Amino acid sequence: MNKQPIPGDTFDASAWPLRQLTLPRGLAQQALARPDKVFLTELATGRTFTYGSLDAWTTRLAQGLHAIGVARAGHVGVLMENSAEHLALFFALGKVGAVSVPINTAARGELLHYYVSHAECSSAIVDAALLPRLAEVLPQLPLLKRVLVVGQLEEAIPLPAGLQVFALDALAGAGGTADPLPCIDCHELLLLAFTSGTTGPSKASMLSHAAALTYGTGAAQAQRYRASDVFYVCLPLFHNNALLAAVISALVCGGSVVLSPRFSVSRFWGEIRQTRATVTNLLGAMTSFLWSAAPSPADADHQLRLVSMAPVPKHAREFEQRFGLSVMSNYGLSDFGMATSFTDRDPKEKLGSIGRPRSGMQVRIADDDDFEVPDGQPGEILLRAEEPWRAATGYFRMPEATLAAHRNQWFHTGDRGMRDADGYFWFVDRKKDCIRRRGENISAFEVEQILMRHPAVAHAAVVPVTTATNDEEVAAVIVRHEGVPVQPAELVEHCRLNMAYFMVPRYLQFRDALPTTASRKVEKFRLKEELQRDIAQAWDREAAGIAVTR
Repeated sequence: MNKQPIPGDTFDASAWPLRQLTLPRGLAQQALARPDKVFLTELATGRTFTYGSLDAWTTRLAQGLHAIGVARAGHVGVLMENSAEHLALFFALGKVGAVSVPINTAARGELLHYYVSHAECSSAIVDAALLPRLAEVLPQLPLLKRVLVVGQLEEAIPLPAGLQVFALDALAGAGGTADPLPCIDCHELLLLAFTSGTTGPSKASMLSHAAALTYGTGAAQAQRYRASDVFYVCLPLFHNNALLAAVISALVCGGSVVLSPRFSVSRFWGEIRQTRATVTNLLGAMTSFLWSAAPSPADADHQLRLVSMAPVPKHAREFEQRFGLSVMSNYGLSDFGMATSFTDRDPKEKLGSIGRPRSGMQVRIADDDDFEVPDGQPGEILLRAEEPWRAATGYFRMPEATLAAHRNQWFHTGDRGMRDADGYFWFVDRKKDCIRRRGENISAFEVEQILMRHPAVAHAAVVPVTTATNDEEVAAVIVRHEGVPVQPAELVEHCRLNMAYFMVPRYLQFRDALPTTASRKVEKFRLKEELQRDIAQAWDREAAGIAVTR
């Protein structure tokens, strides 16, 4: 098994100057340099696409999108599972100069309506299987003028009169003699990436073409990705990790992507071996699931050389030895971009840290007044880019939140960290009201707001409960309106219909009142401590046999 670099194989940062970082230019550059190299393999179908064929396909799609009315700077909601079409349409929208708005495919009801309406989407692209979910909220989306459906509908779906509906199959020929595609500048908006909405409604972070592509150039430079690397992507493409940190990294280093529909413990190593993948990214409990599987003599029989983990578990060194690979980590936020990297060249005693700042990034640990604290002392992680357009440019339609986050010219992450004497940064915990469940960031605020729309719920407080795998489950403490009865299963069904499946609380507890401070703020830390100490006091939907799936 040879995991050594090939001479001339490593990423050359000088070939990707910031001013020239746009999605169309990046794909065209690689299509010219390596037209016949396979860039994308879709595991579900076995289809492959070279750099040259993908560039040509996405140009045809871009012309078709333009012909049906998708305009430069127009916002396009994308509700799609992992597929070659998903990636192709992302590139095509970039060529048009439109703004992609990736939407979690688990979203539905009020949450789905919020994503599409807040982002001011005038168009939407949706998998046929997900069209019924979008159709539920279409009457409340007057700005949405057109919908592009990907795949075959199994049955007719009633849609509002006047809505323009197009099929992807007809799109490639819709361009005809379309006008030439525009020349895109690096500062133009490419992506609205929704955050978890940790202290309020989810925010849509604005990423320029340059900011999005630096996910890839920064990672490729720090981790020394190679043109021979094969990136195994099983995380959803509506997340920046898969779409930018993996796919764009592969693009800029001239590597290849193998796209799996989703993460599966039983399929993971088989697909890694089948595709000869060399790099992959794991989030949340994915690492624990793989680690907990029964050891096998074939554990190290693969080509995988680098695995990015977030968070890095305590057994990371043993994971490296068992599976014959190196663990890396990369720290950032969709609100800002990627800022630090721990690499396979860093000292093993630093494994578990988030590494050191990437090129072009500054990192500071500060107190509540934004003054830098000494090494070894915890504080908030603050970030700053040294060049224009390298980081996200704020929150769409939320100027006050943008200003607050960039107080004193530093981006405030809401995360607490520490810098050691050697200049390595360590993640400590989160200041934000956020729950991390199986790789998904969940806004406690959004779950609470949807719970309180139920007629029986007067107040709700949502907190995380840590599991044995260091993952978190959602627990909700409910105060009912006097004289209005409600059963836990009824609240679960209300949540299931109005939020993503992974947000639906597992634990429910009814109380007469919530503990509050003198200023009437809910003391969530007390609720969390009490539930963590004795979770049996809460109703458990899994113990009740109620499964919530996508």
